Order: sequence, then structure tokens, then C-alpha cells
Amino acid sequence: MTLQEILNEIAEKYPHGLSNDSVIRKINQIQNELFRTTFQVRTAAIYHLRKGIFAYTLPFPRSSLCDVVVNGVEYSYQDSKKNSNTGSFYYFIGDKGLGIYPTPDKDSENSLTLFYYKRPVQLNESNLNAVPEFDQDFHMLLVYGALAQICESFQDTAMINNYTAKYNGMIEEFQRVNDETPDYPVIEDVMGVW
Repeated sequence: MTLQEILNEIAEKYPHGLSNDSVIRKINQIQNELFRTTFQVRTAAIYHLRKGIFAYTLPFPRSSLCDVVVNGVEYSYQDSKKNSNTGSFYYFIGDKGLGIYPTPDKDSENSLTLFYYKRPVQLNESNLNAVPEFDQDFHMLLVYGALAQICESFQDTAMINNYTAKYNGMIEEFQRVNDETPDYPVIEDVMGVW
């Protein structure tokens, strides 16, 4: 569905009188939440390490960070406000980015890899033909999620419950479809022989 088709679907299901900008803001909120919690797509950013430079700017929100790998070694997270319980290699998060320890002692090309959850491209009124990056089979999640928020604005409790139930039902279906657990018996190596 294009953004215009999503807006049309919302208006048909619950005539509301809100501006497209207001509805698109709600759609973006739902889309951001789905990418953060349900539709997690991992990607990576690769940096060159520079001698004596320990801090690197994050090209994404810090809450999206999954793993940090330096020269093929996975670094563990160290919270500076808690006791140190990591090995000799770790990373920490600051206001402006990420720091690694130990500080690199030489330049190294493509040596810092940050794995993170992708953020969706934000939809806007200037491109109503845009197609959300979310799985096309589940674009109705954006419709139902936005409808629940719109109904909140009008304090329409019955319709909030209706659209929330539809939204939650589609979330369950999405999770069933994307469940990677095999539907056949798996022999588990409990003895450590394999």
C-alpha cells in the first residue's frame, strides 16, 4: 500500500477530520515502534579506526545498537556508572556516540563494525506515493495502529478497543509467520558430541 492508500483506508474506517500531517505522524510512530520491537532488521555501519581516536559518532539512535565488533573481536558493553565486570575490550555509550577501549594504537581500515536495528524512513505529506518499508503483507498494522491513536484523540473507547484488538491480532499473526522455529522435531545435542 502507498501512504495515500493507507490514509484512504484510515479515513474510510473512521472518518475523523484530522489533517494528513497529523495522521502521518501517528503512522510514523507506529512504524518506528514496529521496527524497534517487532520487525527488527539488523544492518551494519563500518568505520575506519584511527590511531589515538576512541570515540565515534553513531549514525543511528543509541537504542538501536546491537553489537560492536573491533578487528573481528566482539566487544562487550560497559556502563560507566556501574562496577567494571568486563574483560580488557569493551565499548561504552556517551552523549554524542560510542567509545571503545582500548584506544586504537594504529590506523585500521574497515575495522569497527556496529550492528544495529534499522530505522524506517519517515513518511511525509510531500510523498504520498511512498511505500512504507514494513512488510507489505502487514501494512494494515499501520492502519490499525493509527486508527487506535486517532480514536484516543476522540475518546472513543469502543473503537480504541476494536482497533487495538485488530492491531494485536495482526502482531500475533506477524510473529507466527516470522517464527524461525522449525515445525519438525529437532534432535538436540545434549551430550555435546556433535
